[in-house]
Amino acid sequence: MPDFGFVGASYVAPSIYQDAQECINFFPEVDPTKQQGERGVIALYPTPGLTTQLVLPAGAEVRGLRTLSGGSQAIAVCGAYVYLLSSNLTPNIVGILNSNSGRVGLVDDGAYVYIVDGTYRYSWRITTPTTAIFTGSISGTTLTITNIQSGTIAIGQVLYGVGVSQETVITGGSGSSWTVNLSQTVSATLMNSLNTTSFTGTITTGSTNATLTTTGTAYLGQTIQGSTVPADTIVTAIGTPTGGNNVYTLSSNTAVSSRTLYALDFTVMPNNDGPFNGATSVDIVDNYFVYSRPSSQQWGSSDALSPISQPLSVGSKDGAPDNLVALIVDHREVYLMGEASSEVWVDAGLFPFPFQRIPGTSTQHGIAAQNSLARLGNSFAYVSRNLRGQGQIMQMNGYIPQRISTHAVENTLTNQYIDDAVAWTYQLEGHEVYVVSFPTINITWAYDVTTGLWHKWLYVNNFNQYQRHRGNCSCVFQGMVLVGDYANGKIYELDNTNYTDDGNTIRRIRRAPHIVSDFQRQYFEELQIQFQPGVGLTGLSQSPNLFIQAPYIIAPTATLTIPATQNVVLGIQNTINTLTPTTFPQAMLRWSDDGGSTWSNEHWVTIGQTGKYQNRAIWRRLGQARDRVFEVSITDPVNAVIVSANLKASGGEN
Repeated sequence: MPDFGFVGASYVAPSIYQDAQECINFFPEVDPTKQQGERGVIALYPTPGLTTQLVLPAGAEVRGLRTLSGGSQAIAVCGAYVYLLSSNLTPNIVGILNSNSGRVGLVDDGAYVYIVDGTYRYSWRITTPTTAIFTGSISGTTLTITNIQSGTIAIGQVLYGVGVSQETVITGGSGSSWTVNLSQTVSATLMNSLNTTSFTGTITTGSTNATLTTTGTAYLGQTIQGSTVPADTIVTAIGTPTGGNNVYTLSSNTAVSSRTLYALDFTVMPNNDGPFNGATSVDIVDNYFVYSRPSSQQWGSSDALSPISQPLSVGSKDGAPDNLVALIVDHREVYLMGEASSEVWVDAGLFPFPFQRIPGTSTQHGIAAQNSLARLGNSFAYVSRNLRGQGQIMQMNGYIPQRISTHAVENTLTNQYIDDAVAWTYQLEGHEVYVVSFPTINITWAYDVTTGLWHKWLYVNNFNQYQRHRGNCSCVFQGMVLVGDYANGKIYELDNTNYTDDGNTIRRIRRAPHIVSDFQRQYFEELQIQFQPGVGLTGLSQSPNLFIQAPYIIAPTATLTIPATQNVVLGIQNTINTLTPTTFPQAMLRWSDDGGSTWSNEHWVTIGQTGKYQNRAIWRRLGQARDRVFEVSITDPVNAVIVSANLKASGGEN
């Protein structure tokens, strides 16, 4: 029997007796040069492994990643901390959020980064700051330095580190003892300080807002810090210079006599910025930052090329009564995704709010999970909800949502909590993939827009149990697809040459369709799965079966421990080094004769030692059944490609 559909996508139907196909940690690739029915029309390739590129000191959820305009810097949000990543992935804290968990919205316009976390909005003026990195502790207002790794500490620098308060500035000191402006207690930790703009200025009150007069230079959105200056005081407008002094309008209205002031690049947007506080999602169009108001129909817009918003710059998704959940910009149009409907607006150059609704763009599909919204192909995809149900995954086609999920995908979401779904996309080797994780269900689905096929992408924990993939967000930076971990501060590279998840075993499974011939008995003489051969490891393996083709010498004081699940085979005498082929990667076959309800023991054969390019993975004398389902799994960290399968079977008469 030629290829009987062994290679394919994941599709477990509501009844496994209809279909029980699994494709876990493999993704299908279609060869367009072959005709249907030919060997190798579809092959299964291993999903990318995870290679750690850096660990952020906060050691918490990586909540957002973005490559900044120009491509030489990136922003990572981990816990409460905003890190600037240099081209060599060196992280420095440039801001602190008022929250420490949950995905954030993160965009930039080339001049400012804009961040939203639901309750607050933040901005950072993009710079390449001069940085000092050191180990320090704070007691009261005294900063004690114990080790300087790089750079020079100076008065006027803003101080960052895990546990350090917002708007902390170094105001005096030298050597190993310095003074900061805010009293706090921080145990010894890695810190960094950034240069700021300092100047002498005077703040005078007005009818609603104070005015800063100085010979120095400040920028829109910068935070002004100094003795007696209220927290979250920012520059909201630039006035006309007077008498050789620069004039700026501030968000607060408190007088401050002439003194040294500091202009900080990171800002928590104050309560009086814009039409409302906070935002759940953010994007950029025509140099406007646009953002959605939590638990309402409203959305707002900043000024062009500015992080500042005006009080009347607000609109409402009011084509239907449901609240706005998230927004995204596509083709210079703003898609407003509600709880059960959506509509599209466009920049019409109006005032005070520049946008207006495009007639005829309303749909009857809303969004179930705010963070499931991710760009895909030439549009975007999301987990849908409407007045009739939920749990479909849609891709927008113009103004029309099109279903891309299958019944098998939707079956895993039925009667489950899906509001916490998070999604991101990546593209490697021409495969653009929408990855959506459901933390409560503990599952990750991946949709390859190139093939239109789904696979499961799962992490294997230390108890050999499947759980959701580690990825929480992604960006492309310095030629790498970077993925942030949902828990531990690690940023990985998606690596097609690494066949582990940060050193953890990846268990890959392909379960084939049912083999049924009018429910007559079939006798299975031989199954051959065409793996890419000769992909074994070199050096000593950590796989469950350890093959050592050399004498293995145990020193008198050493101990050799062989776990209960491991077989150690000593072969002929040979000289061994890191390039010596030593392991035979194993494929583990089992089968079910009752439609997938119960399973046989595993039967192991080798894929082929390194260099053994004519190796064949064959199982013989496989018994008989009326309904047979084969399943193969691989755990060795090798390039386990399945090209096709061939089955020799004969039919019975009863």
